Parts: sequence; structure tokens; C-alpha cells
Amino acid sequence: MNIILIILIIALGLWLLYKLFSSGGKDDYNRNTSGYNRNADSYDKREEKKENHRKSIFSILQRQETKTKAKRQSIFARIFSAPLPFDDGAITWCANFLIVEKNILISILRDTSVHYTHFKLGKKSGGYRTISAPDAILLNIQKIIYKRILLSVNVHPASMGFRPNISVAHNAKVHLGYKQILKVDIADFFGSIKKYRIIKAFEKIGYPANISQVLGELCILDGKLPQGAATSPALSNIIAYDMDIKLDSIAKKSNLAYTRYADDLTFSGDNISFELVLSEIDNIIREEKFVIQRKKTRFLTEKKRKIVTGISVSSGEKMTIPKAKKREIRKNVHYILTKGLAEHQRFVGSTDPSYMKRLMGYLNFWLMVEPDNEYVVSLYFIK
Repeated sequence: MNIILIILIIALGLWLLYKLFSSGGKDDYNRNTSGYNRNADSYDKREEKKENHRKSIFSILQRQETKTKAKRQSIFARIFSAPLPFDDGAITWCANFLIVEKNILISILRDTSVHYTHFKLGKKSGGYRTISAPDAILLNIQKIIYKRILLSVNVHPASMGFRPNISVAHNAKVHLGYKQILKVDIADFFGSIKKYRIIKAFEKIGYPANISQVLGELCILDGKLPQGAATSPALSNIIAYDMDIKLDSIAKKSNLAYTRYADDLTFSGDNISFELVLSEIDNIIREEKFVIQRKKTRFLTEKKRKIVTGISVSSGEKMTIPKAKKREIRKNVHYILTKGLAEHQRFVGSTDPSYMKRLMGYLNFWLMVEPDNEYVVSLYFIK
């Protein structure tokens, strides 16, 4: 009996030692990134230099946050914690590629949710939109994924949102001059994009399945694409590529123009068969695992005001800011110039510390849409 007990104790001790050393041991996985990254050569080289220059700073930030959110595993944690469902070699490669210490990457992969904070933003249509903002460590990782992988991936020309040097003005201009406009909104656009589609997106770009799983995990929250992650906008465009092809095909067949700005789909033409076209759009959107938000569907005929992504195309000749928005901006500017910013904010009941920046943003937007508008141009010469 004593011999059996001794054997069991020895076996347990050997198992514990194996678990301890295998969890943090050295691996022979190839660290060369050139064989896996199909798009790394096309990202901005100046950004790469900046990333390398800031590497030591990021390491310090990572260590500081890791102390509070993802402490280094103790001996007992290494022994008894459940193994990660990822290939260890893939984690090593990703740590090297993403400029992050392997143990920190492992701690993030164990539970990405602790690296997000959440807040709500009001919608114009009512209700709230939940924004999930990643912390400094995860945000930096996501930015590298965006710059080194996602930025260089082609998206459909009809996709106007979240693209460098493309604005809402480019989106609206496509629909200028048409008599009718059909606007369709996708419900919970980001939230409808699930984990498996994100992993598949990385595989289609050219990354092996094991690495795609790690990259995908760093871009999701609760199994879906979060609003607030640096990678979400680009991934949504990449994943919606097939849908854009099909919707653009429908548009061309019916002599319509089509664009998509995030979850806002716009079709314009001179004679839209509303019921037929909407039915075809709905079928395609469902095929692509999305759902139309019916209450936001709008069919704007010739006599109705036509607003596309916040810009009026009603004149048919040039884009303008909606009249109601102009009146609001003029009123706020007038009171600030006559009463002062502090007094104006007290009067309207605003405690927003960025109130003036927001107002300047609206003015810049107005100037972008209407560069010849005398009122907004004159404001830039006020000393």
C-alpha cells in the first residue's frame, strides 16, 4: 500500500513539474513573419519606424497595465489554469508580429473582455449605442493589425465608410441628380458579424487557420465585432464585400446607383420599382446574415427632401447642408460671438467641455460640403 502511495506521489510531482515548465518553456516555432503576412509590405513604412521607436514605451505601458488587469501567472495558475484553445506556435508568431510580449498576449487571449470599457452614446433616432473601447494595450495591438493587415485589403468601390480620404460627401455625391432615392439600414451591423466570419476573413487574406484564430480573437468581444475596436470598421467592409457585389449587381440591373456607408445603404435612380427592388435587397441581406431595420427604410420620391449621410442632394445640382442644420449652427455661432462661450453654454444647459470643438467640426463639415458658401467662409476671417 505504501509503495502504491509513493508511486502516486512521484507521478503527481512529475506531472506538476511538466505543467510548470511546459507552460513557459522555449518553443521551436519559426518566428519568420514573411511567410505568413501577405500584406505586410504595403503598409506605411514610416508607421513601422514609429512603432519600433515606440516599442520600449509600449512595453512599459504593457507591464503597468498587466500588473492590474493581467498579472503574470503564478506557479499555481500555470499548473491549474485551463489551456488556451490556440496553437502555441501561432501565439508566438503573433506576439512577434504584433510587437507584444508573449505572456502579455496570452493573458489578453484568456479574457479579452477585461480589456474593454463601455459607454453609451445617444442616437439621433432615439435610444443609445453602446461603444466598447479597448484599453491601451489591446488598442495598440488592434492598430497594428489594421495597419499591417487590414488597410491594404481591397474593399468594394461602393463601400464608402471607414476608408482613407473618403468621406460622407463622396457617398452623397454619387446620388446627386437622381429623382428617387431608396435608403435601407442594417440592424446591429457590427454585432451581426460573428467570430467565425472574422476568422474566415483573415484566412481569405492569406493567413493560416491557427494564426487567423488568434488574430480573430483579438478583434472580437463576446463572440462578435465590437463598436469601438480599431479593427472593426475595416473588418466590416472586408466581410461585407460579397454583399456589396450582389447589391451592386441588383442596382446595375435596375439602372440604379448604389453605395454603402457602414450600415446605411443608398440606391438612387429615376424610376425605382420600390417593392421589387426592396424585396431583392432584403433577400441578399438575409443571405449575408444581416437584417434590414424596417423602421428606417425610406423611399424618397421627386418631391421629397433627399438627405444622404447628413447631406442634402435635393437640388439635384449641388450638395448642401440641410437648412435646419444651417439654422442651428448660425444660431450657436451668433450667441457665442455676442454672449461668449461660457454664457451660451449656461443658456443652453451644456456642460460639454468639447462644445467649441464640436461646433468647429460642424463648420468644417459645412465648408467641405459647400466650399463657396459666403457665410461659413467669412467666419474663417474673423479675428
